[in-house]
Amino acid sequence: MKQVLKRLSVFVLAIAVCVSMFAIPTKADEPVVIKQGDFQITVYIYEGEVGSPTVTGYTGNASTVVLPTEVLYNGVKYPIIGVGEGAFKNNQTIKKVVIPDGYEFIGPEAFSGCRNLTEIVIGSTVTSMYQAFVGCPNLKTYRIANSAKEDTYFANSGMGSMEASATTDFYKVDIQGVEAHVVRGSKADKDIQIINEHSKDMGGYEIKLIYEDDPTGDHGKKDDPEPKNPYEKGASYDRADKAITNFSSESDPAGSVYGLLQLKQKKVKKNAIKVGWKKVPGAVKYAYYATNCGKKNKYVRHGITTGSSFNYKKICGKKLKKGRYYKFIVIAIDANNKVVSTSKTVHVATKGGKVTNDTGVKTKAKKNKVKVKAKKSFKLKAKEKKPKKGKVKRHRKIKYESLNPKVATVSAKGVVKGVKKGSTTVFAYAQNGMAAKIKVTVK
Repeated sequence: MKQVLKRLSVFVLAIAVCVSMFAIPTKADEPVVIKQGDFQITVYIYEGEVGSPTVTGYTGNASTVVLPTEVLYNGVKYPIIGVGEGAFKNNQTIKKVVIPDGYEFIGPEAFSGCRNLTEIVIGSTVTSMYQAFVGCPNLKTYRIANSAKEDTYFANSGMGSMEASATTDFYKVDIQGVEAHVVRGSKADKDIQIINEHSKDMGGYEIKLIYEDDPTGDHGKKDDPEPKNPYEKGASYDRADKAITNFSSESDPAGSVYGLLQLKQKKVKKNAIKVGWKKVPGAVKYAYYATNCGKKNKYVRHGITTGSSFNYKKICGKKLKKGRYYKFIVIAIDANNKVVSTSKTVHVATKGGKVTNDTGVKTKAKKNKVKVKAKKSFKLKAKEKKPKKGKVKRHRKIKYESLNPKVATVSAKGVVKGVKKGSTTVFAYAQNGMAAKIKVTVK
């Protein structure tokens, strides 16, 4: 019996050795890097669980940057909790940065060397900023919403310092005129007082403390809930992009407007169409889409630019053909990858065929100026200016839009109605984006 047990134990040991030799070793979880607009987000994985999504890079050129509050990973949205080490280091275009509520830390040298940075807005949940702002000579305005009285670490953030301190407790302030807007009695308030005491002892400057109940105003708060319509202002660009690339109608996307982007044809050839648009306040880039005209043809995104025009030589991967209509849409996007405005649909034909485009829009309003009393109306009677040769195939009639409906409204038939005293602009625009601008004065 003893002999049997001995042999059995040897057999079990041999099996264990084999298993250990051929077992697949446990692989450490690798961080996942996600490109979200101009931001690089790193998602760290711990034993299969997602944790600590962090902004670790930025490739944009906006002067004002609002950091994103969440990242989409594997179909799930996760809150972003920090700015990684050196994420914006040596960026020379940023002038103002907004770090919303929800962020917990700003990593070492996250903004070091940002020589044109003048203002930083920090939400209420940030508690650590170790050496984050060293070497920012023009960063003189800090708005810190944090109101905690303990467990925060602002004394070692590098405020007003061109070089890191030899210790981790304080810095000598060697940049004059730095001011911090804080909540009185908060840990940020107390830490800055500590900085000032040490800086004064070392012959440096002091940071001016300005007390406010809400130092960041609305800037440090999380984004408002997104509108249901993906084309409206404030919607995430990712949603808008998904919606527009599934949009095949000849009409306009719901919530789109003409008056901001004013998308229109610029130059037309047999094998090329150039469209242009106005730059929109708050937008830092523009996504442009096109496809063949037709109710079943879905839009394709052809690129994103910081400019205000694009010359199409190919649409949906194919060269443009003469005498054919194509349709276009542009979306304006802000620094936080949100929609600022979505253009109306524009229909344009290439040259060389039987069809062509309108050359403009005319109205019967003298010099395109209208004066109307409040609650009174005026009909514009607008018409397209037709070309001498060729025929315009109508995808839609002239449309109208008021820049400020609170002053004057305009109906689908061009009836302008005064609402209250003031002035605004009413557009009458053709299918190719050509428009008449009518100045409306309400008495």
